[in-house]
Amino acid sequence: MIGARLMPTMLACLLVCGMPRAHAGDADEAPSEKLVFGMTPVIGVEATRERFFPLANHLTSLLGIKVKLEVAESYGDLIDQVAKGEVDLVKFSPLAYVRAKERIPDLRLIAAHVAYGSKTYSSYLVTMQDGTFGSLADLHGARICFADPDSTSGYLYPVAYLLEHKIVPDTTFRSITFGGNHRACIAGLIAGRFDVAATFSGAIRDARQAGLPVGDLFILAKTGRIPYDAYCLRGGLDESLAVKIKSVLLKINTLSRTGRRVLDPTLGINGWIEADDHLYDGVRQVDALVTKYQRK
Repeated sequence: MIGARLMPTMLACLLVCGMPRAHAGDADEAPSEKLVFGMTPVIGVEATRERFFPLANHLTSLLGIKVKLEVAESYGDLIDQVAKGEVDLVKFSPLAYVRAKERIPDLRLIAAHVAYGSKTYSSYLVTMQDGTFGSLADLHGARICFADPDSTSGYLYPVAYLLEHKIVPDTTFRSITFGGNHRACIAGLIAGRFDVAATFSGAIRDARQAGLPVGDLFILAKTGRIPYDAYCLRGGLDESLAVKIKSVLLKINTLSRTGRRVLDPTLGINGWIEADDHLYDGVRQVDALVTKYQRK
């Protein structure tokens, strides 16, 4: 069966810790030593930076090192930055992690986040509720928008789902567009530039918060459950610092007032759990299937 194994859906417990309150100016007052925290532009560069800046600022206060948030221009760009040693701590989408690990063997996975009380999330194909594209059989000649070629929910799982249902994207769709991020795909769908968009549950919540009329959307298909993002450290990072980063990250959660304040903007993140590389084996299986199709 295509997709990652469905994991327990509710976070049983997270450690509660008494954390010092971070202030907006803390990042600028930190020591000159710097830790670069990189991530994919899941909902666009600026929107992602805005949502995750409070977390980066809070990490600055806890680590005693200035944490500089860097949102890459694309998923592939982030992999390149890590390969060049330009990023110390990185938040990878599952597929980007799988591809980065192949290219950068000493990449060190330390955690995965939990969001909306679950260890996994849903990938969707969505359209408008006007009924024009009410089923998979209606997709011939449609215009589809994928988020990014390295996006798990915005490309990999939807393509695998379509192939499983005998729908070959290159011959079925009138046009295939990569929007660059999930919010752009949803916005383009609502604006009428696309007929179908590949996205994930959290992106629809984000679009609603951004004021987009997501109530007009129709979920055409749920294309699979996926483990959440991988948090990694570059190879060669000082071991004592690596241990501290992991310890600090695992203690931040929404069971504390400070944790809620820091994490509320972050697309539903509740906290972090330790992660093993095998967590993403299901993603590798789906990637192998899609890669086989692409090579034909």
